[in-house]
Amino acid sequence: MQAGLTMAVQAPGKELLAVGRVARAHGVRGRIVLVPYNSESDALTCVPALWLRSGEGEPRRYEVARAERAAQGYLIALRGLDDRDAADALRGSEALVERASLPAPAEGEVYAADLLGYAVADQSGAARGEVVGVETAGLQELLRVSNAGRESLVPFGLLKEIDEARRRIVVEAPDGLFELEE
Repeated sequence: MQAGLTMAVQAPGKELLAVGRVARAHGVRGRIVLVPYNSESDALTCVPALWLRSGEGEPRRYEVARAERAAQGYLIALRGLDDRDAADALRGSEALVERASLPAPAEGEVYAADLLGYAVADQSGAARGEVVGVETAGLQELLRVSNAGRESLVPFGLLKEIDEARRRIVVEAPDGLFELEE
């Protein structure tokens, strides 16, 4: 499964998928270190552009001059970003890419954005809600599941089945997972 997204966003005529965060500036020439939500993917080495969003603001498009894998994630040079101070100002920004620039998921994989709106059931078949978001908490990806106005966070590790045809996810729900108070 290719995970790592907080939500899908609309830019003018584009569907954007969140793929990571800017960790810090690198060097004096304005490169950034991007920590991806999906540490196993190499897809960001070939995207033509990144959209960066600070807080809840509108994302801004940057052309990628060069991107390569690094120990912390990706080392990326953006056109028009030529010094360390400009790169450092992007620290903490969420990185998004145009969905069309990503490769199609491999057999048996889905992008986390595709899970939005899926029904969620536990292993006994009891309905538990609908996926309304995907979040990252440290190294763990979480589905945000809403049911009757209450939300629960379900770790991806508890997903047992994703039925794309029926838009349904089955989770192995330990006692209390959906009953916890916020």
